[in-house]
Amino acid sequence: MGAYSNIGKLTALTVFGNPDSFQSLIRNHGLLVKVKQALACTCNSTNSGSPDAYCEICNGDGYVYTYQRRFFVVDENSLAVGKKFYPYWTPVRSVVKAQNVTSQVQGGITELKVVGFDDESIEVSEEICTIQKKRVTYSFDGWTYVESEQLEVDAANGLMYANGTIFDAQYQSSNPLNAFADIAQIVKIWNIDTGVELENYTFEGRMIKTSEPIIANKMYAEYYYSDLTQAISTDIATRDNNEQWTHMLASGETKMAFYAFWDIAKGDLITIAATVLWKNELLNHVKDLDRLFELEIYQLNNVILDEDGKKYYIDTDYILQGRNIRWLTDNKPKVGKVISVRYGFKPSFIVFDDNPQPNNLENRSYPRTCMIKSWSKISKDDVAKLRM
Repeated sequence: MGAYSNIGKLTALTVFGNPDSFQSLIRNHGLLVKVKQALACTCNSTNSGSPDAYCEICNGDGYVYTYQRRFFVVDENSLAVGKKFYPYWTPVRSVVKAQNVTSQVQGGITELKVVGFDDESIEVSEEICTIQKKRVTYSFDGWTYVESEQLEVDAANGLMYANGTIFDAQYQSSNPLNAFADIAQIVKIWNIDTGVELENYTFEGRMIKTSEPIIANKMYAEYYYSDLTQAISTDIATRDNNEQWTHMLASGETKMAFYAFWDIAKGDLITIAATVLWKNELLNHVKDLDRLFELEIYQLNNVILDEDGKKYYIDTDYILQGRNIRWLTDNKPKVGKVISVRYGFKPSFIVFDDNPQPNNLENRSYPRTCMIKSWSKISKDDVAKLRM
C-alpha cells in the first residue's frame, strides 16, 4: 500500500470525535426502553416465508424473541489501581485486550498481559501507570441475576409476578407507569416450605403462568432478567395507514440511537417502557383468553362492550393477563361476537425496512442508529416481507 510522507500536514490540526459524550447524552436524556432480539422461527421455511399460525414455537408470530446478554465495550479508558483495571460496565464476562497509550517518545502503544478477571476487575501482569491513557476492550453481562425472590401470587388464575424486575428510577422518577424489565431465563421456582420445584410453566415479561398448584407468600424464584436501557429518539409519530398491505396496522417512523454495544438487526422489537398510549380496538371473541394486538398491555378500561350492546366489567367479568383478556365467569360474549375494547399499552417499534446504520468514524464505536416503525400486530404477509 502507498505511504504518505507529509506527516506535518496530516497532524498540524487534528480534531477527534468523542463517543463518550454521545453515550452521556443517551444515558441522561434517553427514553427508557427494552430491546427484544428476533430469531426467525423455522416454521417460516415450510410456508414460503410466512409463519404457521398454529406453530407451537412462535405462536404464529414468525419470530421467537430473545434478549442480548453479552455486550461488547471497545477501548474504554478504565479506572486503574495497582495491577487492576476497574471497568465501568459490570459484571465482566470476557476480556479481549488491555493497552497503555503514550506518545512515541514515551514508548507508544504497549500491550498489557491480562492474567485474570472477575465480575468487577481485570488483572494484568504489571503495575499500571495511572497518569497514562489506557484502552481496555471487554464484554459485560447485560442480565441481572436474582438468587431468591418471593413472587406475587394469583393462585386462582395460576399466575405469579416477579416484582424484582420493576425499574428503580431513584431520584429521577417514582416510576408511576410501572416500567419493568423482562425475565430472560428462569433457573427454578419452588415452594419455600416444601422445597418442591415447579416443572411446567411459561413466562412472558414479568409474569409466570403455571397449571401446577401454587400458594400465596410461599413461591420463590431464581432467575435472570434483561436490563432496561436508554435510547434517544427523533419525533415519534404514528398514523393509521390505508395501504392494502398495512391495513389495520398502526405504523409510523422514528429514528433511535442506541449505545454502541447493542446488536440491533431487522425484526428486533423496541418497547418504550415508561410511556402509555391508549387505543380502541374491535376483535372477535374466541375463547376464555382473547389476545390483544399490542405487545405490552398496561391497563384495560373498566368496560367492554359487545355487538349486542351488553356491557362487561373489569374484575367482575374479566381481568388483564399479560397480553390477554381473561374471562372469569360464564358471563361473557358468545364465541364469534365482536367486542369493543379500550386499553393502554406501551408503544412498540420494529426494525423493519431499514437496517441499522453503522457509525465507526475514526475506527471508533459511536452509538448505533436505526429507522424503526410503529408496529401493532404481525400478520403472515408482513413477516414474509421482513424475510425478503
